[in-house]
Amino acid sequence: MGSAKLVVDGTDEILVRKAEIALTPTRVQGRTLDSLLEWSRQIYNGALQHRRDAWRIAQVSLSRFDQFAELSTLRENHPQAVRFGIQPMRGALSLVDEAFAGFFRRVDEGGKAGYPRFRSRGRFRSVCYDEPKNWTLRGLNSGLKSHGAPARVLYVQGVGEFTLSKRGARQLSRFLARGGEPRTLTITRTRTGSWRATVGFRGVHAMPLPENTQVGGVDRGVTITAALPDGTLLRCPEFLKGAREEIGALQREREMHQPFSSEWKKANKAIAKTYARAHRRSENWARHTAREVVARYGVISLEDLSLTNMTKSAKGTVERPGKGVAAKKGLNRSLQDAALGRLAYWISVKAEEAGRRVWKVDPKNSSRQCAACGHTEAANRHRAQFACRRCGHHEHADVNAAQVISARGESADARWRDAGSPLLNRSVSKSQRRRPTMVVPIAIPNMNEPGTGQNHGAGSAPDAAVA
Repeated sequence: MGSAKLVVDGTDEILVRKAEIALTPTRVQGRTLDSLLEWSRQIYNGALQHRRDAWRIAQVSLSRFDQFAELSTLRENHPQAVRFGIQPMRGALSLVDEAFAGFFRRVDEGGKAGYPRFRSRGRFRSVCYDEPKNWTLRGLNSGLKSHGAPARVLYVQGVGEFTLSKRGARQLSRFLARGGEPRTLTITRTRTGSWRATVGFRGVHAMPLPENTQVGGVDRGVTITAALPDGTLLRCPEFLKGAREEIGALQREREMHQPFSSEWKKANKAIAKTYARAHRRSENWARHTAREVVARYGVISLEDLSLTNMTKSAKGTVERPGKGVAAKKGLNRSLQDAALGRLAYWISVKAEEAGRRVWKVDPKNSSRQCAACGHTEAANRHRAQFACRRCGHHEHADVNAAQVISARGESADARWRDAGSPLLNRSVSKSQRRRPTMVVPIAIPNMNEPGTGQNHGAGSAPDAAVA
């Protein structure tokens, strides 16, 4: 019934993976990272203005390769930025390219376009390296640190060495042991003020599990986060709901202080830490649950849910106000607390590593259709119970839905095998294709001059955008 699409074909032997680790910079390194982040932000804003003016003046659409060529002028005009190497500057230009690629994709899809805008200091938090030229990992091949062994560090040009924790070193060593080659690095300043590094690996060998032909559907919902066809009911603990009381108290405390004062910023940081802690716990639950599901089934079937549309606000407009706004707001919170999207993401990741297949099937009437006879009627379901009006089949409503989803995935998988098991089409993204050569040179703001480096709002331009 309905359409289905294959999202993981389980044939990849070599994977791309990433490891996220915490960084503990010294006070000097922290200030240096702030400077590196500010240089990247200035280049991002300058490159954005560069593209706008190139199109407005000469109707030329620039690519990141066109703007890469302009970075050769940095060595003469801005030697302070070059001390960090050329890679973080290329990373800022790649972020601009990704922003425009997303803009054009949304235009093609007919959605809200969202033209790329300039980034203020508060909205620019990451520095990207697309090649391992200005950074390296050291001391990991020797295993865990012992007496006389080299320290396990991450070296970043212009910043120095960061000693890795045992947990971080262990995570990186796992990918290295599986043949992984570190290729990309992203350094991020979180909302709490701490620093994290994400290392991207390519060439990581998959770890396929023993062959399993059993098909399992996963019904995701608010009350029961994941229901399996064998009757297993999995519930994600309400981490964020439990943290809301603490967050509310912190928000009330923040209102007592002058905006942007030290106490106000301190309360903001505490709120961000509470949110981050709840997110980490939810992420950890989704990851472990996905591993359990993948170990149980050889083919996993998921509903093709549009979570973005499901969590839209019901507020409406002034002319046409929405109905049941408070109830919809509560439902949206419950959907976000349940981590339905994160669970689907981690099921796909774990399935790819284990050599399993993942299907996304049409969710229409999955909670109303009888898994035994196929009869579909709204009256079949009454809250948490399912009772078919035709054949009398009784089951927990979510388990019955999981069985229906499993049958749809099994049908799609059978048709896929009959068609010769075609592999997924991995096309090259539009952002990686070359475009016409630029005609307007990019200009990077001079941070040493007064009045530069300020925040730019949407629609405004940097001080020295075009030469």
